[in-house]
Amino acid sequence: MNISGIVVRARPERREQVCSRLERLDGVEVHASSEEGKLVVTVEATGERQLTERVMNIESVPGVLAVSLVYHQYEEDERLDEIVEQEAER
Repeated sequence: MNISGIVVRARPERREQVCSRLERLDGVEVHASSEEGKLVVTVEATGERQLTERVMNIESVPGVLAVSLVYHQYEEDERLDEIVEQEAER
């Protein structure tokens, strides 16, 4: 599983449309946005190819000016299951 943190810069006047469009993309979640058009987004993907495709889909959304990768983590699916189980036990 690839998990990436991304900052998306959108045209301020298109921010709401961009957020709405991004939320409809598989594996993409918008966590925050500012009136200036800065969006905090996470992208989950099963592999690098899928991650690249999802980032390219974000870049192609009308109103998106820039996409910057700020965090990336790869975990084996078994390790993620273990982490989730540990957190659930707390």
